[in-house]
Amino acid sequence: MSQPHQYIALVTSLPDLGKLFTRKSVPISEFRLKQRMSMLEAEHTGLLQELVEITAWAGVAKYDQDLEVIRRANQVVNDLKDYPDLQHLVGTRMETRTLIAALRRRRDGQETAGDIASWGYGRWCGRIKANWSDPAFGLGHFMPWISDAHRFLQAGDHIGMERLTLTQVFRQLDHFGALHEFDFEAVAIYVLRWVIVERWSRYNEDDARDRLATLVEAALGNGSPSGIDPAVTEFPTDNSFAFEGATS
Repeated sequence: MSQPHQYIALVTSLPDLGKLFTRKSVPISEFRLKQRMSMLEAEHTGLLQELVEITAWAGVAKYDQDLEVIRRANQVVNDLKDYPDLQHLVGTRMETRTLIAALRRRRDGQETAGDIASWGYGRWCGRIKANWSDPAFGLGHFMPWISDAHRFLQAGDHIGMERLTLTQVFRQLDHFGALHEFDFEAVAIYVLRWVIVERWSRYNEDDARDRLATLVEAALGNGSPSGIDPAVTEFPTDNSFAFEGATS
């Protein structure tokens, strides 16, 4: 089967995931999704694995330092050189993480951004550093969600923060997903959306609050990487979607 037809068949076999926060269960299991992914070309299987790793909490949790995560993100972006929209998606996700990390650092009493190059990624590092005392780092006029995130963190509302973060990630995926239909990018974006929907479906608010409180306590005690905040992570620490065994 040629790749165009192969990917049309793959995309059309994937059920609609619906809107975020509306499903109690995902419409396709991890087992079935992995089966579908066996239709990917070998090169795409590897790239998708990299993409999931750098955008999921379980993927970056193995790194001890923020700089390691930044270097890994740059490697993934380079590997995705033939897929500029996926490059932009990785960059946007890392920038979102940087903004959240900055909010957390400031909440925890850090008086300046410090050496932001050692823990931040992307376009907004200079703006964050120059506007450290502003609730939204001088970005609130076109990213109002930062002000909301500031309020959630100050109030200790981890569930509100989690929902806000996931909503932003979903919007990013929807933006890039609208540009693709029957290609590798469309498949990759579907999988990233599936990870979020599946993860959210696993816990109710009480369970989530307990889990997030545990993660915060662990971070304070064990020195979790400062650029990735477990209290507002997109994905809890249990294993994320993996593609071992997927074949071309």
